[in-house]
Amino acid sequence: MSSSLAAEIIQLELDDALPVWRHTIFMRLFTILAIICIPVYITSVYVCIKEGIWFMAVFDSLAYGLLLFVLFYPNLPDSVRYLFGCYLSFLIGAGFLVVLGPSGAGFFWLFAFPPLTSILLGEKSAITAQIVNVVFLLGLGAAYHLQWLDWPVMEHFSTLIWYVVVINFIVTCAIVTQSTSYLLGKLSQSLQSTIASRQATVIGLAKLAEYRDNDTGAHLIRMQQYANMLAKQRLEDEQVPEELTDAFIQEISLSSILHDIGKVGIADHILLKPGRLTPEEFEHIKAHPVMGAKVLDSLLKYAPKCEFLLMGRDIAGGHHEKWDGSGYPKGLKGEVIPLSARIVALVDVYDALTSPRCYKRPFTHEEAIGIIMDGRGKHFDPALVDSFMLIEQQFAELSHASLAHYSANYQQDNQ
Repeated sequence: MSSSLAAEIIQLELDDALPVWRHTIFMRLFTILAIICIPVYITSVYVCIKEGIWFMAVFDSLAYGLLLFVLFYPNLPDSVRYLFGCYLSFLIGAGFLVVLGPSGAGFFWLFAFPPLTSILLGEKSAITAQIVNVVFLLGLGAAYHLQWLDWPVMEHFSTLIWYVVVINFIVTCAIVTQSTSYLLGKLSQSLQSTIASRQATVIGLAKLAEYRDNDTGAHLIRMQQYANMLAKQRLEDEQVPEELTDAFIQEISLSSILHDIGKVGIADHILLKPGRLTPEEFEHIKAHPVMGAKVLDSLLKYAPKCEFLLMGRDIAGGHHEKWDGSGYPKGLKGEVIPLSARIVALVDVYDALTSPRCYKRPFTHEEAIGIIMDGRGKHFDPALVDSFMLIEQQFAELSHASLAHYSANYQQDNQ
């Protein structure tokens, strides 16, 4: 396998160590917050209205509305979602402090602001959050000293006491925030190492097939990219399958290159035959999905919860199944075929059609589209064919660029 193949696989995965974790943490934390805040919000608004603090009632309503918005608005990028969520914590704390003074819950919300920012947005954003807290609290102390704020009267409270409290708050918050950032850095390094190990495992397994088939290196790169493109497009369609998530797309981008790992068990005189196979030889070839699934299943005994191996097994064993049940090796039908295998089945056929072989010319993109459309509801998942047609031009561009690149390299190597 060429070094360029390894580089492209690593580039696709290596930057994705923490986003899934951050998204999970955000959704769980803010969903719990939204539920818990229902009685808090109702009580707060009731008290504010009863006491005539209309500004705070309106502020609470806007804050809770923003919380629901960042949780449930589907088209909001995660980075913007996290930014809104973090600064919502700051705004709530600032609102409590401005209206109620240090006797309210404002300090609790402001204390959560920098650590939460560290978790969701990273260390640099956490430093900015701490600076925002410092500037706000110092400015609030000055406003109190100048009597610009109408805080409830607190006996013996003074500007000096305020600043003593603020200094202790800032120091304690900084300790917690920096510790959080440090631990997240270590977690990120650990995840990077885990991802690198996964990649090395996949590349090593894929090499087994590459050593048996000279065309596999370029084919694997295209398969990885095609599967990624089709899965992403399917995620944007209506009635998305439950298992299709960002994590699923990340896994299939890696696991798809294991689809033909079972070819290591096919005899050379069949696998490397420069021409069409006899019916008997084709029956031998049809055994490679079973062999591939067995290879990956044997690895799962040592890592039974390894997601990319689980998906790789589904793909290796199911990418020759057909939607109407006429495929092999098990004759699975419809949605019984794993989604990952249905995706790889389509992109594998497209790549096989548009790639040159010693026994055939490459089909044109238009010819490949015609064959895939003919297979809609028979060979292929109809919804995936519809998704494919929305981005078929991207497939054409990638196919042309990839084949031109490897053709140029081949000619250069043989000069």
